[in-house]
Order: sequence, then structure tokens, then C-alpha cells
Amino acid sequence: MKRANNGGVEIAFADEGEGAPVLLIHGHTLDRRVFDPVVPPLLAAGLRVIRPDLRGHGRSDVPPRGYRFSDHAGDMAAVLDAAGVHRTAVVGFSLGGGVTLEMAIRMPGRVDALTLVDPVMPDRPFEAAFMDNLRRVARTARTDGIHAAMVGPWMGSPLFAHSFTKPEVRNTVLGLVADFPGADYLASERDRADRDWKLPDRLAEITAPTLVIVGGKDLPGFQAFAREAAEGIPGARLVVLPDCGHLVPLEEPQRLAELILG
Repeated sequence: MKRANNGGVEIAFADEGEGAPVLLIHGHTLDRRVFDPVVPPLLAAGLRVIRPDLRGHGRSDVPPRGYRFSDHAGDMAAVLDAAGVHRTAVVGFSLGGGVTLEMAIRMPGRVDALTLVDPVMPDRPFEAAFMDNLRRVARTARTDGIHAAMVGPWMGSPLFAHSFTKPEVRNTVLGLVADFPGADYLASERDRADRDWKLPDRLAEITAPTLVIVGGKDLPGFQAFAREAAEGIPGARLVVLPDCGHLVPLEEPQRLAELILG
């Protein structure tokens, strides 16, 4: 593992292979390992695969605050600097998709192409059922600890309902979330907004070639986020994986690798 530094916060990242770079950004409560099944075909195709752990996840630092999309985007720029990479293709999954969109707006000169996988849409609310689950996770984290929150209400989230019909996917996620430190749930104060614009209003500014992928069994809210991204980014293409839930990198890794390479 290598490390990058952004304002005193260290971000751990794996850096494998040679050739054209691709940056893989994972989702909330997970870490770089969610892409383990996707990496081998990318390396076999001659790509250089860079996989960071977002701050507060995996082996990266766990600061008490600084979990805005802009903070994560700044961390990704620091990772690219540490890796000696100026421009790269970026693949963002779930929360990582929101981070990828923030990068495309804030630092377009560093982004060659975007692949958004079941992306969060920054500045858009989650649907009620998922939001209720997040509130239960936060309450449990504060009263019983982050581990109880992860193995309890988070593993029971409607976000994972279809994905967890596949036992191997559930077991993998359980192993990942067991390592999640949960700093953003336990923070004593919330991060203040650091911008006066809304990202959905600026989707048309994105000029990088963009592919949006969503599971056909994902929550309706995430399907709506994917459609909004595909319709708002000029020239973007939408691919729906009909029998897949939210966890595309674990449910259909070979298909995801093929789409990234395409």
C-alpha cells in the first residue's frame, strides 16, 4: 500500500500494473477491496489500476470531520499526485460515483473518462426507506457502537436486499463493513457546506466521455440518480444490468470490467 497526504490526512491506495491509469473509487462503509474481482481483467488488459481507500475507510486516516464530496475529491487529487498521474479514467461506485462527479466538475483537466456505477447524486436526497435506514444506523452507532450498527441495521439495509440474495456477496460485504471505523457517523459536529452551487445543475459542464451503469434491481432512487446523470451529461450512455442489485462490482465483476474496458 502507498500513501498520499491531503492537508495532513493520509490516504492509502493500491497501485498495480502499468499502462493507461484507471482510478477505482469505492462506496460508503466499504473499501478498495470491493473491486477485488474487477481488477484482474483490467490488469490483464494492460491497465494501471489505482485503488484508494476513501478517508474514514480501510487503511486511510480517520479524521473527525471533512467528509464532504469536495474533501474526498481533494483526496483523490492527492492520490493522483502521489502516483505521478496527471490525467486518468475514473470509475466511481455508489458514494464513489458522487466523488467522481465532484472531480469532473472541480478538476476536469484530470479526468479522461467517467464510469459511474450505481452513483450517488450529490445534493439530491435519498428515498425515504433508505434514509430511514441511515438514521437507524446512525442511532445504533451512537448508542451501541459502530460494529453493532454495521452488522445490524446496515446489513439489513434495503440498499442490499437484492444483492444479498447471493450468499457470497453478503459474506464479502459483511467482512468489509466489519472493518469500517464509522468516523462520519460518530463525528461531534457536521461539516459545513463549502460551495454555493448544486452539482446536478452543472452536469452539462462535464465533457469527459461518460458511461453510467445501474443495476435493474437497485433501489428506485439510485436508478433515478443514474438516469439523471446519463441525461444530464452530454453524450453519456446508460447501461442497465437487469438482474443486478446495487453491488455491481461484486455481483457482476466480469461484466463491469468489460464495460470499463469498452
